[in-house]
Order: sequence, then C-alpha cells, then structure tokens
Amino acid sequence: MKFGWLVVILIPAIGASAAPVDRAVREAVEAAAKISRRPLSPVSRCAARTALSRAAATYGDDALKLTRHGGLEALEQGARHGAEFWKLARHADARAMRSLALHADELLPLVRRVGPEFLALESKVPGLAARTVAAFGDDAARALSRAPADDISRLLGLSRKADSAETRKLLGDLYLRSGHRTEFLRAFDWKRIMAGGLSAAAVTAAYKISDGVETGLKIVAEEHPEQFARIVTDFLTPLQFLLAGMLILLLGPPVVRALLRRRRSRSGEKERADGSGPPES
Repeated sequence: MKFGWLVVILIPAIGASAAPVDRAVREAVEAAAKISRRPLSPVSRCAARTALSRAAATYGDDALKLTRHGGLEALEQGARHGAEFWKLARHADARAMRSLALHADELLPLVRRVGPEFLALESKVPGLAARTVAAFGDDAARALSRAPADDISRLLGLSRKADSAETRKLLGDLYLRSGHRTEFLRAFDWKRIMAGGLSAAAVTAAYKISDGVETGLKIVAEEHPEQFARIVTDFLTPLQFLLAGMLILLLGPPVVRALLRRRRSRSGEKERADGSGPPES
C-alpha cells in the first residue's frame, strides 16, 4: 500500500503519544482520505492522525488546512521533506496544494527558486506551471502568475510551435509588455502557425497589430536586436530597405551592429557553399 511506510514509521509513536487527537485533526484526516480516494484501515487512520497532530503542533492550523486540501499525500510529503514542505506549502491554495502533494519532488525546487508566484501559477493552470517556467523563464513566470488562465494556456500553445528558444522568449516578453494583451493573442494566425510553426516575425507582427507598428518595432529593436535583424533581412523586399535603413538609424547602434553581424555570417556561409571562401580548418 502506498502509505504503508508512513504507518510503519509512526506506529511506535502512536502508543507513546500522550496528547489526545482532537476533533479538528480527525476531521482533517477524513477529508484528506476523501481527496485521495483511499480507504483507511484503523492502523492507517491512527498513524495519519498522529502525523497530523505532530505537524499541527509545529505549524499550527496551516497543517490542518493543507492536509485537507492536499490529501493523504500531503502527510507523506511532509514526512519525506520535513519543515521545507510545510513552510513552502503555506502559500498554496486548494488546487496548488493538491498538485504539490502529488508532485513534490518535481515542484518543490521550482517553488524554492521562483517563489510563491509559482504556486499561484499552478493554481491557475494546474499541471502547467512547470512548463511555463521552462518555456519563458523564472521572471516571466512570476509575472504570468497574475495573467488570466486562458492567456497562459494560449501562450503555452504558441510556445510549443516556436522555431527557437529566442522566439519563445520574445513571445513572453512582448505579451507582458503589451498594453492590449487580448488583442495581441488574437492577432496570431493559428492555422498558419499550426502548419508552419511560430517565427519571430509572426510574434512581432502580432505585437504591431495590437500595440502599433512604431512601438512594436522599437521594443523589438531595443530588447531583441538579433531577432529584429533577422526579421528585417528575412522578410523585407529590396524596395523597403531604404525605409528600414532610416528606421534602424533612428533606433540606434545595437540594431546596426546586429544587422552587420548577420550579413557577415550569411556572406561567410555563401562563400563556403560556393567554394570561393577559405577552406575550413
């Protein structure tokens, strides 16, 4: 049985404990058993009550509430991870607590690193908070914990089609910067993305639609010059380069340097492909 080891650990303590098990502990254990959908034998019930009594003596009513929400697995994780589990779990609501109780080995390091915002994120999109951190990074995940759940789910869907890690970062950054986030997400052509993937140009185009062309290009150029250079060189027609050059001069040296690096890189690749360049060592 999954909780058999907990019973074995606590059996010696059951008889030694002189403190009576109060009503709140009994009710919390029964509520936890329902959450976990596990029948309790008399010995298991007594062991769970003793474990919860001890946790409540140290962590107060938080231990009772967290066990009610997390199920019997919360007691198991409390026994395995000790004080850290109960202290970090205090920031969790019912949905996040259940996730934490079931997946503490995976989630506790993320709660420790990202902070309480990770649990707020897990509560909004159960099972997806870890993916959000992996896709957009710790700082963006903290900010996204305040975003609507539907927006987070849609961002994750878009991120899975991104053509690079840089495009995923650009997606998260521009969403958080947007003053019109709903319009930003609506601006994506989902059929095209599902067929061909999500590019930096598509992310920038969505931002330009929602927040204006000038604002969109300026932010991408200043914050993501390499991506801006890629967008310009890949997608502008020759007749548009004059206008693009004027815009680049206005936006500053970082963009110019990025464009020159990209041009040199492409020239080198072309020379190697033609056999006109120096042989590689």
